[in-house]
Amino acid sequence: MASFRRFFSRHALDRGRRRLRRTTRRLIGLQRMVLVPLLDAEQTQHALDLACRLASDRGSRVLLLAPLYVDWELPLDAHFKREEAALRVELGRERAIAESYGVGAHTQIVRARPGELGRGVAEAAVEVRASLIVVGSPVDSQRGFRRPFSRDVWSVLNDAPCPVMIATGTPQRAERAVA
Repeated sequence: MASFRRFFSRHALDRGRRRLRRTTRRLIGLQRMVLVPLLDAEQTQHALDLACRLASDRGSRVLLLAPLYVDWELPLDAHFKREEAALRVELGRERAIAESYGVGAHTQIVRARPGELGRGVAEAAVEVRASLIVVGSPVDSQRGFRRPFSRDVWSVLNDAPCPVMIATGTPQRAERAVA
């Protein structure tokens, strides 16, 4: 009988530990990621500013993705040492900006084909369980109302597993033609 009590108390203790681990994992999972792909310089600054303010309000972290575009003729795992080094320097600058907001920032380089950035962003978003993707993009009024954004932004919109916020920045003023 004494051995049964000891077994029962160990069993209850193990069950309590498992429950504590599950609860801890759930609470850690609540601290989600805001994902920011770095596309254009000016609009990326606006998107990063917006994402950092959102993340600091929600207690989230930021994942900065730098795309490395690989031409169709080359394999995706081709060597791009200079380009990767330049992207790492840029990611370091953007990470310093994000950390100045008091937000934890992580960086990652994503290899993608031209116009197919959405797949890489979607895979990274699923991997880190991102709750929001913030993309910076100018609105090109020259393209008309059918395609106001670039192909990369459209691919992110189509492939995203979570909500996407497009930060367009300040609107561009159309120049008037002088007659």
